Amino acid sequence: MLVDAHGPATADEAWRRFTTPATWSSWAPLIRDVEATDDVLAVGTTGRVHGPAGVAVDFEVTGVDPALRSWTWRAGRGPAAVTMDHHVLPAPGGGSRALLRVPAPAAAVLQPYRVPAGAALRGLVREPGGEGAPQAVESFDFAFAPTYVAPARAFGITPATTTVEVGPDWLFVRYGPWRLVTPRSNIVSAELTGGFAWHRTAGPPHLSLTDRGVSFTTNGDRALCLTFHEPVPAIDPTGTITHPGATLAVADPRRLAASLGFELAA
Repeated sequence: MLVDAHGPATADEAWRRFTTPATWSSWAPLIRDVEATDDVLAVGTTGRVHGPAGVAVDFEVTGVDPALRSWTWRAGRGPAAVTMDHHVLPAPGGGSRALLRVPAPAAAVLQPYRVPAGAALRGLVREPGGEGAPQAVESFDFAFAPTYVAPARAFGITPATTTVEVGPDWLFVRYGPWRLVTPRSNIVSAELTGGFAWHRTAGPPHLSLTDRGVSFTTNGDRALCLTFHEPVPAIDPTGTITHPGATLAVADPRRLAASLGFELAA
């Protein structure tokens, strides 16, 4: 399960708020108070989040990567504890994207948590500006062939709801309600591809039954195929299915490859 929000806060500012427990109640509607052993999250930080109606959840931070602006915690106790990953990505125009990922199998039962998590992430990135200078992020539009427009629109996939963004450290793909997010260091290779059958690629993302790759294809002519060191979730909201590769039918696949650091053959 992946929940994301986009706002005008700089990535550094969103990261500061995300990793400072004293600020959590100011942007997360359900948090009333936080007890934490550290002012800024670090590996080993423990504490308790107090919510409405006397609800309290214990947590332990198990990972922090300031370079990637990522942190992980285990929330809850015993067999009911859940691991969650949190990320902040720079976005085009100087803003940021905040993301929360719940891995399988817990994602299957925590789908209702999307609503409060989304509200909290929107609060996190809502205030414009803040610490840190904006970072350069390249964005890439999908190329919609006329025969692909109607099947895509039926699933909420339009030019306004699709994008590929390449920042200094992350790749972010929005495809209607679907998302793919991975560090650039996880991308192994890129190659041009195309000649897709309409009935196998039009509409929602498609899963390859041979290698579990995912296709985000808005035309049948050409796209960029990426492969990953570690498979990533995208098509399945529970995160149970992961993909060793992704096909992106952007308008300029060569420019996308170059932005990711790959040189394609002429």
